[in-house]
Amino acid sequence: MSYADKLKEELCHLPLDDQDECRSEYLGFVKSRGTLRLRGSTAFLVIPLTSITSLKRLFQISKKLSMPIHETQVIEEIRLGRKRGGELTFRFEEVEEFLRKNGISVRDDSIPKPVRDDPVYFGAFIRGLYLAGGSIVDPSKEYHLEITLDTTEAFVSSLKEYISDNFNIKIGIVRVRDKFKAYVKSSLDLIELLSLMGGKKTVTRLSSAIEVRKIRSDVSRTLNFLTANANKSAQAMAKHVRAIRIIDKKYGIDRLDEDLRQVAILRIENEDLNLRELGEIMNPPMSKSAVYNRLKKLMALAEELGDS
Repeated sequence: MSYADKLKEELCHLPLDDQDECRSEYLGFVKSRGTLRLRGSTAFLVIPLTSITSLKRLFQISKKLSMPIHETQVIEEIRLGRKRGGELTFRFEEVEEFLRKNGISVRDDSIPKPVRDDPVYFGAFIRGLYLAGGSIVDPSKEYHLEITLDTTEAFVSSLKEYISDNFNIKIGIVRVRDKFKAYVKSSLDLIELLSLMGGKKTVTRLSSAIEVRKIRSDVSRTLNFLTANANKSAQAMAKHVRAIRIIDKKYGIDRLDEDLRQVAILRIENEDLNLRELGEIMNPPMSKSAVYNRLKKLMALAEELGDS
């Protein structure tokens, strides 16, 4: 089961005990995917869903709310690995009347007051939006949750503003043909949004994934740092060896002062050692800075002698 499927499974198994919470979640389905269709002179609200799990959830909520379902259709898409979804059809006037009695206008592009009044109800509303048209990427790869909204630009703007002002969650919006995608790309915003929807188990898994990614990132930075230092040391060592060979050819290592001669010989014989290790095998042992100063003198002498 994919990460996205696990989240939907968790959300779809949350209890349906509170009527107001069920109503808010139902409204989320309506706002996310509700489509108006005319059959003769009768208007119907059709909610198509690509997930059979979400379809069952909406069916259960409708029964809980005593909302008559005009038609249920299950669709099996063989081309996509026998993926199952479907759609529920309601009489539009019945949906409109039910919501109106609860202080909600299905035609309103703002966040309804009964949903705004309580974070639990707003969380249920977001849960409905997500179950109808949402997806999430495995956080071990990327932090990304998105919800496809088949609605108006005014509603999307209202949703973005409300979430930002009341929960400090940054929502991005992009238009894709005749629909909108609301997305979250921050790990902290993801945790806040999932918590709001009631996905406690997913929040725990996400927190673990964030820690693992942090550790991997720290290890990667450390390795990059060590590699850069190793490359820098190797380049410096090559310059030291080249300078000493110029001195030996044009001046002679044996003619150097004892402290410079010893450093030159040990550098040539131990090209793989760093300055600290080179200092430890000197007689007597020298500090890293002492070795560096002597090699610096050898480099200056080689430059004076030239490479011709």
